[in-house]
Amino acid sequence: MRHAKHTATQTNPASVQSTRFSPLKLSLGAAALIGLTAGVANAKTPESFAPATRVTQAAPAMADVAQNAYAVLRQGDRAGALAIFETIKTPDAQTLRMIGDLRFSEKDADGALVAWQAGFDQSDSVALAQRVTHGAVEVGDFELATKAASRMVDIWDAQSGTDDSAERALQRSLAILSEVATLAGDFTTGEDAARRLIRLAPKATVGHLSLAYVHLQASEYTDAEELYLDVLELDPANTTALNNLGNVYYMQQDLDLAAERFEAILSVDNVKPYSESLALSNLGELLQLQGAAKDAEALYTQAIKAQPKGAWGYMGLAALYDISGRYDDAVDAMISGWERDDNRMTRLNMHFYQPEWYWQRDALIAEIEGDVPTAIALWEKVQHGQVDALHKAAAWHLDTLADE
Repeated sequence: MRHAKHTATQTNPASVQSTRFSPLKLSLGAAALIGLTAGVANAKTPESFAPATRVTQAAPAMADVAQNAYAVLRQGDRAGALAIFETIKTPDAQTLRMIGDLRFSEKDADGALVAWQAGFDQSDSVALAQRVTHGAVEVGDFELATKAASRMVDIWDAQSGTDDSAERALQRSLAILSEVATLAGDFTTGEDAARRLIRLAPKATVGHLSLAYVHLQASEYTDAEELYLDVLELDPANTTALNNLGNVYYMQQDLDLAAERFEAILSVDNVKPYSESLALSNLGELLQLQGAAKDAEALYTQAIKAQPKGAWGYMGLAALYDISGRYDDAVDAMISGWERDDNRMTRLNMHFYQPEWYWQRDALIAEIEGDVPTAIALWEKVQHGQVDALHKAAAWHLDTLADE
């Protein structure tokens, strides 16, 4: 029986030509390989929730204000429309939905989520449940995302069997629920949703990917391996399965097989930049383990070029620079990674073999955030830890922080 709440394992990739690695000769502490989620939570982001330009139904007191707001919106002035909507003292669910959409379009994800959640509290509409789910993912509140996704499942479950579209929506909602629950560390809910999805669509890969992701995050690598292999039998070019199977082999200390899976991603026709970037970054980590700093740096750089918005390449560079004595460069690289990981998705999808590397990453982030006491405490743990390669870096950071 799983625990309902559980801290998720920190896990979520120059052309490389069949580089071979010997796991018996390597220290396995340095790598922080990045895994892929099942890929459903971000399939439709709030950017695609286009604000409506018509009034559906409103109380008479707010109808005139809403009409004025929609008129301004039709002229393309979203900020102006938002200002008008926000003058409504007791907005209904529809108005709150619109306020959230407009706030999100103005890059205010937190404010958007507040409005969407207020609307969701008034109405059980699937549109608001969907917005709360994705808004919560955007700001990194995976517990709230799980709550909203559970409600989406309930809504579509009540309509299942009425038509094919409702059945498809139910399956999609189960996939989303499994993923966000897993990210929240609620492996029981994640597994239950994934298994139900498999029962509903046994021949589709999404349920198997969802369940495999639960096992990966729960450090149940044998179960994850079996499921990813099943997916690859059906779809040999599935980059999520390839990447995460590489993570499984890495965590099982079979670095040869891990490298083969990451390299296979780079051979997929029309591989998406996101998957290519993760594969390059993960291969960079394996080269870093071998002490091939220049080659690792080249792969991290290629990973960043393939997906400039990704945090993983920068975080890999930060760890590499830190152990290479390039301390200022390490902080700069981590700033770039931290800025791209507002919702902690990259950090939640990182695998560490030894806790010292986890402490190093979070110490750099604590420095960036100005939390000096936390940074000092973490660097002291690193300095007294088992990874010799980090001792010099820890001493430098502690000396620097002491002068502040």
